[in-house]
Amino acid sequence: MQDLLVDFMNWFIVTFQVVRYRPYAPLFVMLVSVSVSTMSNLAMRRFADMRRLNRYQLEIKQFREMEKEAQRTQNEKLLRKVKRRKAYIDNIQRGMLGARCKPSLIFIIPFMFIFSMLRGFYNEGGTDLIVAVLPFDAHELLPFVNGMLGTPVDGGFGMTFWGFYFLVGLGLSSILQRIMGTQVMTA
Repeated sequence: MQDLLVDFMNWFIVTFQVVRYRPYAPLFVMLVSVSVSTMSNLAMRRFADMRRLNRYQLEIKQFREMEKEAQRTQNEKLLRKVKRRKAYIDNIQRGMLGARCKPSLIFIIPFMFIFSMLRGFYNEGGTDLIVAVLPFDAHELLPFVNGMLGTPVDGGFGMTFWGFYFLVGLGLSSILQRIMGTQVMTA
């Protein structure tokens, strides 16, 4: 089995050599990020009732406002009402968490395979390859990113696969969720 994986990885490296280094590496990582996010959002649309989740989110928001008002005014009647509704709100929050996690459970194994394969693809001799360069010194603004997300290089901050995927994923996932209608909104 291990020989099969090694053979596949060698084939992948040879076949996709052009997207292993800059300038095509960032485009490939963005394509992977958009693809993974799109699949995840499609699964969310398929397996979760988004109308119900949005309705629940609105109920939770109204409860939080009522709870805040009750604590601010110390109104006994309102405090009792909040106490009675708390168990219901906790229950729908658990239900929402389960509904949002269900699609993740389906895709966790394929996603782990994709990311471990790409981690090996963007690693050469035990060193992570720089796939993109930010045109500013991110390590001076945020010293903890040095080594974790990339390293300083001439002309800016060089990001590894994980760092760049993380950056792109944060930027694009919210946009894709809005486009595909899988972001739980409040009114």
